[in-house]
Amino acid sequence: MSTVASQVKNRIYSFQVGKVITYDDFKDIPNMQAVALFLSRLVRANILKKLGRGKYYVPQETKFGSVGPSDGEIIKLIINEVGGGYITGPSVYNALGLTTQVASRITIVGNKYPRKTKIGNMKIRYVKAKFPIIQEDVYLLQLLDAIKDIQKIMDTTVNESIEKIKAKIKKLDENQISKFIDYAAKYYRPYVRATLGAIMDEFNNPKAKLLRETLTPLTVFKIGFSDKVLPKKNNWNFV
Repeated sequence: MSTVASQVKNRIYSFQVGKVITYDDFKDIPNMQAVALFLSRLVRANILKKLGRGKYYVPQETKFGSVGPSDGEIIKLIINEVGGGYITGPSVYNALGLTTQVASRITIVGNKYPRKTKIGNMKIRYVKAKFPIIQEDVYLLQLLDAIKDIQKIMDTTVNESIEKIKAKIKKLDENQISKFIDYAAKYYRPYVRATLGAIMDEFNNPKAKLLRETLTPLTVFKIGFSDKVLPKKNNWNFV
């Protein structure tokens, strides 16, 4: 066995089962063309399975058949590839308890240009970020995205969704609230700012006025919130 082949094979055997293997795992080996050829040979020998272009894994054999990497492992790889980012859309809204719908596609906000692709059985939609993404603030961005998509969240109503979102906002600390409002004010559409403003107003948070200052007084919003779930909605031009 050649030196490159033995290096590649030994490294593969050192990986945990379920890891997504890419060319980056062998970037210290000078002859990358030889690495690629040997990986292809391992696929033909059924030692490796191909997940996508330049992506492989060692299959784990179970009584139910061959098992590949977890969705979480694939998502982690994708986010690294786009230089950082976060998951949004139905899969996150499901995880937040806003819907029982199981997503058929993963939406990732990152620095990559918008496109759709598929890795293994996972359908992926990339959305280009309009703002710098700070990983510690991802949860805040996901909540703002849920407000942005409030009328599109399946298997629920806008009133049920906003009640659950309010409960999550209520648990944020003051530093998170400040960031939350700042993101909304700078990067989200007026109806998102107004919705968050109405929530902050209900919570008697003085920072609601920061959102009001970003809105045009004559703009009217038709989302469908009831007076019960958003008592201060009239103050924010919801009808």
